[in-house]
Amino acid sequence: AGSNVSQAQSTAQSGQTMGLEEIVVTARKTAERLIDVPLAITAFSTESIERKGIRNLDDVAEATPGLTFSDLQAGFLPVPVIRGFAPVDVRGENNAAVFIDGIFVSGKEGLNFSQLDLQRIEVVKGPQAALYGRNSFSGAINYVTAKPTDVFKGKTEVTFGNDGRLLGSVSASGPLIEGVLKGRAAVLYDNFDGSYRNQWAGKGPAPDIGGYQYKTFQGSLVWTPNDKFE
Repeated sequence: AGSNVSQAQSTAQSGQTMGLEEIVVTARKTAERLIDVPLAITAFSTESIERKGIRNLDDVAEATPGLTFSDLQAGFLPVPVIRGFAPVDVRGENNAAVFIDGIFVSGKEGLNFSQLDLQRIEVVKGPQAALYGRNSFSGAINYVTAKPTDVFKGKTEVTFGNDGRLLGSVSASGPLIEGVLKGRAAVLYDNFDGSYRNQWAGKGPAPDIGGYQYKTFQGSLVWTPNDKFE
């Protein structure tokens, strides 16, 4: 019995040293630890975004309990649905709002964008009209882009595959004027021809079904002339 107790204590101590990843969210317009926010939130850090291979809103929905997503008419009618609160008219306003750095994405064609160089994704479930407006009746999806860094960092990624699969991305971040101005820029090209043969080609060859193409550029500057202004 004494040996078993010692083994259990040793296991508990080793578990305490492992710890859990602490995620800071801004779902309530202020930086807070996820564990302290009294809301149902699924948050993805930069590491979890890369680990889960999240590229667009389809991937976010697959990794988020209570969130589904359908992209009708080749991107012209994207409909995110949180907790089953689907809009009565898919051509009207959605019940789940999408934000990029706190800015509401009003155009439906821009909802399922290529998610490049993100710091965090937050899916807030339940009515959020008090904070995010009327379009967030069922919840909100908030994308937080990566901020410029104080030291130079760069990253590149290349992917090749069948059916015209090609992805290339480059990002760079660092100081432009030491202590005053820093910037970040990323560019991406992501193409897939589709894996389903189009049997109705009409009068000429038609593209395969299920393909897509993203051309994305993202950039930001942070100017800090003094300690009190940014």
